[in-house]
Amino acid sequence: MFETEDSVMLEKPYKNVSFIYSHLMRSIDYVKWANYIFELSKELKRKPKNILEIACGNGKIAELLAKKFKNYTSCDYSLNMLKQVSSKRNSRVCADMAALPFNFTFDFIFSTFDSINYITNRTSLQNFFNEVAKCLSEDGSFTFDVSLEKNSLKYVRYLNRSGKFNGIKFSQKSNYNKKNRIHYNYFDITFSNGTKVQEIHKQKIYHFNDYFDLIENTSLYVSKCYDAFAFKQATSDSERAQFVLKRK
Repeated sequence: MFETEDSVMLEKPYKNVSFIYSHLMRSIDYVKWANYIFELSKELKRKPKNILEIACGNGKIAELLAKKFKNYTSCDYSLNMLKQVSSKRNSRVCADMAALPFNFTFDFIFSTFDSINYITNRTSLQNFFNEVAKCLSEDGSFTFDVSLEKNSLKYVRYLNRSGKFNGIKFSQKSNYNKKNRIHYNYFDITFSNGTKVQEIHKQKIYHFNDYFDLIENTSLYVSKCYDAFAFKQATSDSERAQFVLKRK
């Protein structure tokens, strides 16, 4: 935690955004997203028993999917986000996705909401794929979505907004730096007691082929790569891509 000259504390991502997250995401069709993930799980030879959701956020997807599977684990780096997970059907683990703490495997692992873009350098991203490989069962699959440059260019201004939720005032400013391919989101939050904090969220917008190159150097391979929320093949011109990985 840092303090700036104008007495605004700079906090870690999602420490305070967690309090307004449900409001920021109120337009998201969680049912549609959960159904899409469930359909992807059906591509396995048998119904998966052990499920791991990485970067689960406030658990809205878990609320919909946990009842469909026998053993469901939600994992997130932000303890404040995990505290908002209301589903009682799933286990909750606070952990960095770059250092998964599990000593057993999962049949189906997934991550949503372009959480992978928060890994902002190639070395860390490849290490993440290696971490997932350690936790993936022999016949299991790992699926995740990513935001591509077309998405950042199209929606960068859409994320400029301000409002008030549960007595908390906030403003969000979005900026995409094409040179370093980092999409920034700046959140300024003022609590009812006058405390002001800022969070800076950074997401790396990798080239489409970067994912294939990095995955090639792991024990995983790209089984499918769809346009997100669909089942047609993604391209470098897609806004978002949904990868499905399996063990080599």
